[in-house]
Amino acid sequence: MLCGIDLFSKTYGKSVIVGHGAFYPQFSGNTHQYVLFGTDIQNINLMLEWMQKHQFDNTGKYVVVCISKEDCDESEGVKMLWNYKIINVVFLKTGLIATESMAYTYFYKHYDCEKVQPVKLDNWLSCIYIDHGKDCLEMFPLKLKNLQSCPIIVSTFAQTPYMMIKNGVPSGADGDLLRLIVEKLNASLQLMTPHQGFGWGKLEENGTWSGSLADVYYDLANFSMTSATITLSRFSYFHMSMDYNTVNVVWVTHPSAMESPSLKLIRPFEFEVRITLALSFLFVVLVAVIIKRKYWSSVFKAINISLPRRSLVFYSWEICMGLPSTKLPTKSSFLCLALFWIWYCFLIRTFYTVFLIKALKTNVYYSDMQKIEDALAANYGIGGGNALKDYFIDEPKIYNRWINFESNEIYLAFMNMSEGAKIVIAVNLETTKLFQRNQSKHLYILPQKVISTPTVIFFKKYSPLTEAINTILKQLIETGFVSKIYKIYTKSWFIKKSGHQKKAFTVAHFTGCYAVLIGGWIISFIFFIVELYMGQRRKSK
Repeated sequence: MLCGIDLFSKTYGKSVIVGHGAFYPQFSGNTHQYVLFGTDIQNINLMLEWMQKHQFDNTGKYVVVCISKEDCDESEGVKMLWNYKIINVVFLKTGLIATESMAYTYFYKHYDCEKVQPVKLDNWLSCIYIDHGKDCLEMFPLKLKNLQSCPIIVSTFAQTPYMMIKNGVPSGADGDLLRLIVEKLNASLQLMTPHQGFGWGKLEENGTWSGSLADVYYDLANFSMTSATITLSRFSYFHMSMDYNTVNVVWVTHPSAMESPSLKLIRPFEFEVRITLALSFLFVVLVAVIIKRKYWSSVFKAINISLPRRSLVFYSWEICMGLPSTKLPTKSSFLCLALFWIWYCFLIRTFYTVFLIKALKTNVYYSDMQKIEDALAANYGIGGGNALKDYFIDEPKIYNRWINFESNEIYLAFMNMSEGAKIVIAVNLETTKLFQRNQSKHLYILPQKVISTPTVIFFKKYSPLTEAINTILKQLIETGFVSKIYKIYTKSWFIKKSGHQKKAFTVAHFTGCYAVLIGGWIISFIFFIVELYMGQRRKSK
């Protein structure tokens, strides 16, 4: 055996790590090519058991050399290798003569879920002695790409708009993608919901897993597809596919205080527009004040123009309010100015009327909170999925007061928050939008985002399915199927509308109107009293 190892090392021509007996496997995480020399099947099994214990990559490429002529049966060998989920393997044994070797593998072109049978590699000799290129590359083809209608078990749960399950058939952004993957694998899909716990899955304090990820960890499912966020514990314990989407996690709390209905009258105009309108009316007032000066009176007399008899400010305001203009200037220059003012006020009234109806029906909320620190200062409860707690391990103010919400408790928490419960929850943005639309409830989403995390499929550590599914995912992403499906199921027109009741206008909607009307009456009455008083004084003089 030592001679064989020495010969291999010299022939290979690159650096190798030789392990003999029990040693500390410091390179286990970075090694993906293995050559195992064993005396017999039992000896190789002991090596594989030790490698599994130390978490060597069983998805790497293996060449297993069995020395014994009697105890190296290829059927037993491939069954043993499948028990350790080593599929990229060439099993070598001594041939009929001592100088000849025979190579075997399994699942070479087709997968068989009922039995594992060895397949002899006829191109082994040509790989070694004739063509070291093409034939050798074909020793390790992509396997498990055609499962021959064998079942594939996927752990998931209902999570609109990502996963909807009806009669065992998934749909949604993840559901449709899952069906495409299974169809491409030529497999039969079997869905299961978490057998222990709820939701995405978390690492419990006693070291066990619960939720959908527990089904994968304890070999009840082939993989988990739940649009779960990536955390340190999930990254450490599971193998992940390539990312195919992004999940935005945001802070959500109860709606802020509602803006006073009396302010709805000015809601159609933005702040900058209000300033512009105010300046335009102030300009009219300024012009009216200037032309009352003696200097302008003499100027008007010199150019033979009489001063306006009516108040310019009051006349301009009448036009702006849409009252009929009884008299227009005769001079063409002043007539153009008057017509321009009429046109200007007409546009303002038109735009204002169009947007006023929507403004009266829309409730506007103050944005009290801008970041999570504001919620902490207000002594709000902080929580979300237990896995998200890992993101705040360096922030004890959040980490130590974290309230765990399982996936089946999120909607109840939303209902409580919509009624004023003082808690802040870290949750998926699309789930929040869906709740607000379907339940006609309002929630406040803080501008500060928790995290944007890639969406992946979770496999057991070193699952042989990962490479085949990654190949399919890459094709679907490059052709645009993944992004198209996601847009379809997250667009507002797809989301089912709940029975929205038409809301009638109430007195509160017209509070501002009444305030302006009554205020105008009061001001008019005050000016009327002042005019009477001043008139009496003039008569007495």
